[in-house]
Amino acid sequence: MKIRLKPAVGTNLKLVLDFLRQSALRLQKKGVDQWQNWLDPTEEDLAWIKEGFESKEFFLVVNEKEEVLGAIRIMSKDLLYWGEQAEEALYIHSLIILEKYAGQGIGQQVIEQVHNQAKDLGYPWLRLDCNSANPALCSYYETQGFLQVGIRKFEDFSCNLYQRST
Repeated sequence: MKIRLKPAVGTNLKLVLDFLRQSALRLQKKGVDQWQNWLDPTEEDLAWIKEGFESKEFFLVVNEKEEVLGAIRIMSKDLLYWGEQAEEALYIHSLIILEKYAGQGIGQQVIEQVHNQAKDLGYPWLRLDCNSANPALCSYYETQGFLQVGIRKFEDFSCNLYQRST
């Protein structure tokens, strides 16, 4: 299946929030304590999403029929998780592939497209974070060529920091 990243527009905000909620429920059923904040997002959570839409950082993952398969946020800085960094990078956040499309290699295609975008834009790194409590997802990113380069501890969870050279 061929996919592309289509810029999200303001009317897609509710859709992305629904995707985050669906993902949180799916993770909860698997016993993974990740993204549970999206079941009842705080004003701060909602502001983070709205800021991403205003900055045109959200994209929908669509197939050749324009069916929406998921969403992703692509950022040129990630101060919340990575802090200020000496080297520039492109950052992947909130990569969601809807459950009915899982296991079809779509996530890998999205990562490759963002990797190529980072390379074309001259970024030396593609970076992302992953909740440390989700070893299956951490392993997935490692199989995609990402190396763990740190851990960011928050009050109630920790994230592994990953990067891949472009």
